[in-house]
Amino acid sequence: MLVRQNAPVFGASANAYQAADTWQVGMSYRGLRSDRHYVGTQEQLERHKLGNFVINRQNVLDLSVTRALNAHVSISASVPFVMASWSIPLPVRPVPGSRVRQDARGIGDITLTGRTWLLDPARHARGNASFGLGIKVPTGSSGVKDVYPDLSGRNLARKVVDQSIQPGDGGWGIVAEALGFQRIGGATAFASGTYLAGPRNTNGQPSIISGLGVAATPANANRLVNSVPDQYLARVGVAFPVGLRGLGAGVSVRMEGQSRYDLIGRSDGFRRPGTEMFLEPGLTFTRGRSTWAASVPIAFYRNRHPDPYTGALGDATFPNFVVLVGVSARLGK
Repeated sequence: MLVRQNAPVFGASANAYQAADTWQVGMSYRGLRSDRHYVGTQEQLERHKLGNFVINRQNVLDLSVTRALNAHVSISASVPFVMASWSIPLPVRPVPGSRVRQDARGIGDITLTGRTWLLDPARHARGNASFGLGIKVPTGSSGVKDVYPDLSGRNLARKVVDQSIQPGDGGWGIVAEALGFQRIGGATAFASGTYLAGPRNTNGQPSIISGLGVAATPANANRLVNSVPDQYLARVGVAFPVGLRGLGAGVSVRMEGQSRYDLIGRSDGFRRPGTEMFLEPGLTFTRGRSTWAASVPIAFYRNRHPDPYTGALGDATFPNFVVLVGVSARLGK
């Protein structure tokens, strides 16, 4: 996922607001291993039985800084660093060969976002809503290369790696965010969502179909270069203080995915559209101006959507769980 969760962290502290003329700096980590293949909502169990499944590992370190211009408005910048790999046995059949790994690392796509609270924070300490709008800058490479063979397991060459591990998607993006929260007794109910729209159609980089040497046919002619797909993330949950002073807990339902069709423009090229839903338990700890947060979203629903236009039932891998860890500190008066 190129989109990140930028909503305030609720837990032991009831205060979701950042004071005017202050800074907040943060660092977060997202890690996962994805190896369960799905077509639609049906898991392809035979891939594990035959040993020809894909293993996708992703590690993303995200650095962010937010400046509160006044009580209502803030601006943020977020810079990700990506280290990922994608591997599959080659040849795939009839007998799977040795597992071949592709690696990619580097700075990802930077996002710049402005946000505003819709109600006066001074008068609405127990509940409010905010809206954010920003841009995603294509600072991350969408054409990282590594050495790997074709489907036969032969013909080693340096080629563009799989789309899913590229640090960037090759296009400018429009980021829209929304957040709402309401204090209910000692707990805080919240909902948030982020949508990343990529107006660019394809980025011109060869897809994994080309990299593996699959012959071009009328059926795959539209999938030989990588698409620049829209992405989304949404959460609904509740957070509350527990036990030790400064300690908070929470649970939410999390949904994230890649759109089948883009909001703006066409949706040509290679993409793996799909949706995954998680139950996300988490903990926070606040001490002074610093907050630590950790959560482990656990998957309960996976759906690999059909390819756009053709309706082809491609497959995609999904993780069982994701590890999310972060720390943030507020600076200033």
